[in-house]
Amino acid sequence: MNVLIINGSPKGTDSITLHTCLFLEKKFPGHRFDYLHAGRKIKALEKDFSPAREALAAAEIIVFCYPVYTFLVPS
Repeated sequence: MNVLIINGSPKGTDSITLHTCLFLEKKFPGHRFDYLHAGRKIKALEKDFSPAREALAAAEIIVFCYPVYTFLVPS
């Protein structure tokens, strides 16, 4: 199964919140995990959304990973 993790943290790969999803990847090695670090690359995605569009199209499951301190999905 193709799983897309959309990381909303501006810290990108250094995000503490992201470690929860990295644990899921270790727990389910039979699935493919792709990561879109939207929080860190938002300006680049605003200019060219095609890499994100391709990742979204290939995903069978989408998991939103965002900083806990907001308590909701950031706009």
